[in-house]
Amino acid sequence: MSVQYKFLEHTTDAEIESYGATLEEAFENAARALEDTMVDIRSIVPETTDEITVEAEDKEALLYSWLEALIIKQDTENMIYSKFDCRISKTVKGFRLVAQIFGEKFDLTRHEQKTAIKAPTYHQMKIEENKQQVTLRFLLDL
Repeated sequence: MSVQYKFLEHTTDAEIESYGATLEEAFENAARALEDTMVDIRSIVPETTDEITVEAEDKEALLYSWLEALIIKQDTENMIYSKFDCRISKTVKGFRLVAQIFGEKFDLTRHEQKTAIKAPTYHQMKIEENKQQVTLRFLLDL
């Protein structure tokens, strides 16, 4: 798939659509879009590996928790990421995402800071799945 994500017009927040052939790929591309909102993702060297696990009752809550976990990593550990490998599974209580994430410490001399993200939101969040593609639409509160 050539288009991984796109930024949509929004007056105050970042509205994003991410795409994938699978739900996992769409979540990976949502993470790329989130990081690309904060810094130029092309400048991030995937030299450090971390793992994130989130669980939620539905796919929308899973997307929210995934994006929030990445923002928390940036805010608390000064980490930014450019490569993501997500595995999503169904659980008794909903869904679990386990992701290997690859990145590095934010370095102001190498990474041009674009915009700070406060949090993801549920407002206008949508997940559309069909046989050809999964599309995620979400807002980031800036």
